[in-house]
Amino acid sequence: MTTAIEVLPHDADQHEPSARPVRWARTRDDGQTAEVTGTLGWDLDLIGRAPVAAADLVRIAASAYLADRTVRRPLTFVRTIELTAHAVNPEPWNGTCGQLVEELLHWLTGDLWHLRTVPARPTDRTLTPLEPADDVMLLSGGLDSLCGAVDHLTDGTRRIHLSHYDGSTAVRRAQTKASSWLQSRASQSLRHLSAKICQTGPSPEPSSRSRSLLFAALAAATAASSASPQVTVPENGFTSINPPLTPARGGSLSTRSTHPGTFSRLNTLLASADISVQIVNPYLHRTKGELLARAHDRTGDALLAAAAETLSCGKLDGARYPGGNANLNCGLCVACLVRRGSFTTGHYRDPTVYLVERLEGISYQRLLTNRRKDVRDVQQSILNGIEDTDILAVGDLPPETDFDAVVDLCQRGLQELSRVPLP
Repeated sequence: MTTAIEVLPHDADQHEPSARPVRWARTRDDGQTAEVTGTLGWDLDLIGRAPVAAADLVRIAASAYLADRTVRRPLTFVRTIELTAHAVNPEPWNGTCGQLVEELLHWLTGDLWHLRTVPARPTDRTLTPLEPADDVMLLSGGLDSLCGAVDHLTDGTRRIHLSHYDGSTAVRRAQTKASSWLQSRASQSLRHLSAKICQTGPSPEPSSRSRSLLFAALAAATAASSASPQVTVPENGFTSINPPLTPARGGSLSTRSTHPGTFSRLNTLLASADISVQIVNPYLHRTKGELLARAHDRTGDALLAAAAETLSCGKLDGARYPGGNANLNCGLCVACLVRRGSFTTGHYRDPTVYLVERLEGISYQRLLTNRRKDVRDVQQSILNGIEDTDILAVGDLPPETDFDAVVDLCQRGLQELSRVPLP
């Protein structure tokens, strides 16, 4: 079944009558009724005057993200989405650049995407570029992004830390706490931009695999607006490679948000659109524990309290359990188990309060039931190990990849996982 979605400024005319319209507030403070709101309006005033191509890429990526959340995924997993997006200069996106976007979205979501861009009237607001920067670093609210920021905190680089969140108050809380702690440790004022874009009503589809494209496009446009040549994404290599713990987790069923193949495709897209920004991950060959240990070496035990406030959980359903808490990592999903394993690398304890430690009685048993597959998959991977073919099952790696180093990395990541006590 094919679903047609058109994402457009709230006051624009619809171009595709058969598509479901999703109207985006033109600015973050326009006071108009729209289905999409937040600190990131369609005019993108939050990031200043970015080059047209970079700004249009954000609008297209945001449109894909909104369509992704609007169309419920069927039991067959694969959807076909016809997306109409509005762009100031639509021509490149109806050619090679658009094809690259479609391929990237297919790679990330497993769905079939057909992109059409139509002309939108330029913004009538006068925007100024952001102050110059040398780097834009993503600050997601997770443990890796905190550790990456700590690792670079005193390197003298003019840097913008960029966050994105939707309606999740837990994610926003983690980002705010991380930013505040980093500011208290920085030798100069910390530049932090936080972009919120969300639908005003409930989203039919809970997953959001296209979010990584939106985050990357937003970061690239922020870099272009500030004349920065680079976007840094701090993510440990074990999570980036995301080797399937069981055969059922391979292929498009594996998350590819920060996979090397994703960054390779993103950089090809940016070059094709003449956006002079590169996206890099300097921690591709480090496990989560090794990244945490590196940051701990920089700051000592002061890091641990801040680390405890970060969010790594892939479920974040704590509010659904009587006695639970929406702000807590569950402690038993695969992402949480990888997190817990990272604290076994150094001579320090994990100060994080996990949901599994808080719940009692029926709530505790319900959490164990809901996480049974995650725990069993981790147990099976520890028992069977990770083979070369498992790594390749996630998707192709760029030609320049040191495959032996990736295999060694995955073995070290699995060792960290094996030290986590499982119920």
